[in-house]
Formats: sequence, C-alpha cells, structure tokens
Amino acid sequence: MGNDRFSKVFTASVNGLDTDLVTVETDLTTGLPAFNLVGLPGSAVRESKERVRAAIINSGYEFPLRRITVNLSPADTRKDGSHFDLPIAIGILAGFARGKIGLPSVGHTAFLGELSLDGRINRTDFACAMVLGLKEQGIDHIFLPMDNIDDVRTLPGLFFYPAQELCEVVDHLLGVGGIAPVRGYPGNREENSDKAAEDEDFFEVKGQEAVKRALLIAAAGGHDISLVGPPGVGKSMLAKRVPGIMPPLTEEESREVTRIHSIAGKMRSGSGLIQVRPFRTPHHTATGAAIMGGGARPRPGELSLAHRGVLFMDELPEFDRRTLDMMRQPLEDRYIDLSRVGFKGRYPCDFLLIAAMNPCPCGYYGDPKHECRCTERERQRYVSRISGPLLDRIDIHVRLGAVSEEDLDSQSGGIAMNSNEMRSIVIRAREIQYARNGSVINARLAGRDMEQVCRVDQEAEVLLKNAYTRFAMSVRSRTKALKVARTIADLDDAECIGAVHMAEALAYRRPS
Repeated sequence: MGNDRFSKVFTASVNGLDTDLVTVETDLTTGLPAFNLVGLPGSAVRESKERVRAAIINSGYEFPLRRITVNLSPADTRKDGSHFDLPIAIGILAGFARGKIGLPSVGHTAFLGELSLDGRINRTDFACAMVLGLKEQGIDHIFLPMDNIDDVRTLPGLFFYPAQELCEVVDHLLGVGGIAPVRGYPGNREENSDKAAEDEDFFEVKGQEAVKRALLIAAAGGHDISLVGPPGVGKSMLAKRVPGIMPPLTEEESREVTRIHSIAGKMRSGSGLIQVRPFRTPHHTATGAAIMGGGARPRPGELSLAHRGVLFMDELPEFDRRTLDMMRQPLEDRYIDLSRVGFKGRYPCDFLLIAAMNPCPCGYYGDPKHECRCTERERQRYVSRISGPLLDRIDIHVRLGAVSEEDLDSQSGGIAMNSNEMRSIVIRAREIQYARNGSVINARLAGRDMEQVCRVDQEAEVLLKNAYTRFAMSVRSRTKALKVARTIADLDDAECIGAVHMAEALAYRRPS
C-alpha cells in the first residue's frame, strides 16, 4: 500500500435509496496514542472505535499505540450503520507501521460487517442494497458476514467472501488462509412467478367473472382499480391473486424492489434477490409516515414497498382521510419526495392500486339478500371519507354482488382460465404496449403519446363525447377512460379503439 502507515479500503453507505462508495482512509502517526474518527460519522459509527479496538486485541493482534486518524470519504455526507466496523479494523491493521500486518492492495474489494468484542463478524442490515450499489461502482469482490451470504448469493457478477471472524479475513488477505469465494448467480424469475401463481390461483375463485375480467384489464395496462361490494364476496381473495397474473419482474425491476425492501429493513433472512412482485396490505390504522415513508431515520413506506407490485388497501374509507389525500400526488407522479432535516430523497412508487370498500357502514346497501340498516346520512358520511379527487385518479371502478349457489357448484363455478393462462394474456398485451409505446404501459401514457396511441374510430368517439357531457366527466376521468379502452383494444389485438372497447371502459368509470 505504499506508505506502510497509511491504508485505504472501501465500503458503502446508504443515503435514501442511493448507495455511496465510501473510502476508509487510515493514517497511523507517532505521538500520544489517540483514535480519531472523522468524515461525518453517525452515532453507530462513532461507537465503532471501542468495538474495533476490542475485536483486534481479542483476535490475537496488537492494537497500535499510535495516533490513529480514520477518515470516511467523502467527508461531507453522513455515514451511519455498524457495518463500518470491519473496514475500519482492516484499515488499521493494513496500516500498522511495524509491518506485522502487511495487507495487499484491495482496489476492487469492499468490506461490510459489524464486529463483536471477541472478533466475530455479525450480520449487517441493508446488505442487499449496499452490495447492489457497490456493483454499480465497479466493486466486484466483497467481504461480508457469513450470516448475510444467503441474502446476496443471487446477485450475479459478484464474488463474495463470507467470514465469521476477523482473523479469517486477515489470514485470507495475508495469504496464510483462504476463504472460499461464493459466486453470485441469477435466480429463475419465471419459475418463481409460476410458483406465485400456483399458490394463489384464480381458478379457485368461484363466480365474479365480470370482476375477474376487470382485474385482467387492470393487470394488462397497469390501471388502478376499486372493488365495492358487501362483506364476504371475495374482494380480498381476488386481490391476492393479481400478482400471479402480472408479468415476471425483469432483472432491473428485481434490483429496484430488492434495494427498497433492503433499506426498509423488510428483507427476510436468506430471501436473496426479490423475484416475485410485492403484494402489500397496510392496515387502515397505519400512520401517514408508514404509508408514505419517513420517520426519524427516513425509510420507504408502504407505497414504495409496493413498487412494481400491488398495493391492496382494504376497507379504504377506514383509512385516515389526510393519509388518503397525501396519496393523490404519488398516484399521479409515481414517486414520493421526502424532505427532512438533514435528508432529502425521492422514493419510487410505481404500483397497481387495488382499493376495496363496502358500499356503506353495515356493508349491505344495494344487496338484494340483506337489509341495509344505515341511514342515508350515514351512507353519505361513510362514502365522503374518500375525496372525489382521489376516486377520480382510480381508473376502474367495479361493483361486486353476492355469489350465487350455481357459481359455488364445483362443476359450473370457477373461471375457464387459471392464473398462468391469464398471465400469458397479460404478457401478450404488455408486449404490444411496449412495442408501440416505447416500453411504457398504457396507464402511464402522457401528453402527445396519448394522442398518437389512443386513436378511436367514429362510433367510439361519439360514445366518449356523449358520456363526457352526460356524466359531467372531468378531463382526467375522460383520459383514464381512453387509456382503459386502449388496454381493452390491446387484449383484442385491435389497432384502433372501437365502440365495444370504449363502451366497456366507460362502464368502469364512476361519474365525477
């Protein structure tokens, strides 16, 4: 390393959804023994001095009685996390002036890991997010805790060196011992998607054929949808099966989703790269920060955790109205800007929203088999908990009725297609959209792209004009009806939106 009293090793730091490459620079000089840590270290990093000192001594090495200065570069960004322990310890040992620990160059290597006082290397948080960020920075060899290896082994193009103790890492770098490298390998996204579809299959749902059709359209075009109906008609059951008919995550989408869940601390041990679309179901008592993201240490909320997947909000009117109104901008822009003291970041939230609700507090308004006990005022108050602008942003509105006895009959009930067959239809519709729209699904079309893509024939144009006037539709509502009609036309492999496509799309709109 040149000057045997100076060393430089690499690690990572999480800042919002970004992962910064951090250089741990260590300098050992003569003078009164001291251990200084600079470069905007957080509280967990400042405490690492005592853990590192004890771990080095208890691992059988001599701690240098010199003036030690450790700089975390770049020095103008805050660093936090206990994973800085291992790189700091390696930096001190590498720069030991007496030459007892002379480590080789580690220019393409990074270190992550928390140290116990006895020298053991403990599991660290955010491992997937940091490893993905390091790969983007050109780091392809990473030393990390043994307990984290199952989290990252499905990240291709990387070599991992899992270790349980500090002395294992030092011996490996000195060449007197060896840690067998683990090479990252890509997982099978298609296979995982097939398994997800089998676990929650639409074939198991009896009846509700019109709703299944609406959900197929929603998945094909990425359209948000609301389900309104009495208790027990299958709203939750239907929603849980939607991820199984969506296309498999691409490699880039898998990395996005994995990074978000890793930073949010939602990764299960050994889960590896997430290859199945997320399905998030926040409870209606969730706070605004839990839904949108934030907190003392800003983390992604439920909207971002549902990125590239499904956000199912059951009992929608029971959510706090201010929280629901905060969702209006993310539903439009598909990202959330968070500004806090010392933090400013943008979290993506491109998901398919499925909102479910009862038609009234008792749930039986309009049900021919049950008497509604609610007054008109109670019904209006219940529905008014959801603002008009929020409802207007939802593309498809469907009313569910009770399932008949004939539908429940195993011989006559059920859908003709299972989830895998439905997913094939969705994938075909998406391929048409990507080829025509330039890798943009219909629900995300905007501006001139819409004018070029959503061409209608004369009959469909008359239908749309009449509905716009008769139902006093907003411009947004008209636009959403056009996008849904375009998706229905894609399912029929039609180049132009016809009257039948427009009629079905208008039937899914709620007059504003």
